[in-house]
Amino acid sequence: MLLSEIIKIVDGKKLWNFEDKNCDVCGATDMVSELLAVGKDDILLITGLTTPQMLKAADIVRVGAILTVRGKDIAPQFIEAAKSYGIPLISTKLVMFTACGLLFCAGLRDINGNKYGN
Repeated sequence: MLLSEIIKIVDGKKLWNFEDKNCDVCGATDMVSELLAVGKDDILLITGLTTPQMLKAADIVRVGAILTVRGKDIAPQFIEAAKSYGIPLISTKLVMFTACGLLFCAGLRDINGNKYGN
């Protein structure tokens, strides 16, 4: 699913001017250790955690993009660091549960490859 489609589904906004790309798998966590344990290349990471540690972990596991939830204010330093890592950054006012549900129902797969209707 293209990031532009994801942005529409979650009524999100780009936090920097990245190029559109495809993310077909999604995972959600607010725990750095969980991301490091189960993260996969090119996933869409849904999180409410906007710390340097989470961003570094996202870079290590090579996430495709980060969707921040709950309408958090994102520090300019976090946005600049995401840019430097080349990680697209999207924000939504939705809570994590709602964002996950909408994206799963729209066809995004979970980290185990499951899709709605499987």
